[in-house]
Amino acid sequence: MSILDYRSRPEDDYRRARRFKLSAHGFTLIELLVVIAIIAILAGMLLPALNKAKQKAGAVVCLGNLKQLGIAMHLYADDSDGYIPRGNGHPWFLVYMPYLPEGGTERDFRNIRIYKCPRYPKNDPRRIQVITYVINAWRFRSLNDTFGYEQVGPSKLVEFQMPSEAIHLGDNESGSWRPIVTGYRDAVTNLNDVWTPVHLPYNERTSRLNGSRRIAAERHSDGANFVYLDGHAGYLRGRSVVTDLFREKRH
Repeated sequence: MSILDYRSRPEDDYRRARRFKLSAHGFTLIELLVVIAIIAILAGMLLPALNKAKQKAGAVVCLGNLKQLGIAMHLYADDSDGYIPRGNGHPWFLVYMPYLPEGGTERDFRNIRIYKCPRYPKNDPRRIQVITYVINAWRFRSLNDTFGYEQVGPSKLVEFQMPSEAIHLGDNESGSWRPIVTGYRDAVTNLNDVWTPVHLPYNERTSRLNGSRRIAAERHSDGANFVYLDGHAGYLRGRSVVTDLFREKRH
């Protein structure tokens, strides 16, 4: 029998076809479970990294927002004999609106993205919070005063002896107590400022979380972002946010 005759036997063709059919049949159950397990492991490794990258991106945008607000503060001070907004009265977000690169009116300023931290929780999907930062309105009677009181209306920028170490605006804590602000009509002015120790993230003596805090304790990692009175923006851990950072005069 020649080689040609051997290769053309019907039984050989049948065996080759059957092997091809078996190999093309697909994964077995065990193989499929192994693939699913590998995908789950890879997802478990990648998702935390992606979430961390998303958090960092949000923190960078937030710092950029605060930097813009620092510029708006100095532009406003230049036009207002050195005064800057502090506590109640005309809200700070209305004062700075003409100095921002985005549009908006007193009636409706939902489109001003600079007022929005990307990491601020969306507690009510039907009404998105526009104002996610809170202003320093803390006034002290003396260098030894540790409680202070609320500054009503503007004050002079030059009253702050160490502007590079004095907070102007910072990440606002979220919660059911915080009204949704979208325009002047629902702008509750008495919740947009910091002026007492319980508004800080943590109690300075006990290190316990303050229940009435207005500054976010963990907006970005374990702290929050701030803009200072010299115009620079930066991050602080929640437990590093202390009374002295809000003083006009310091020891």
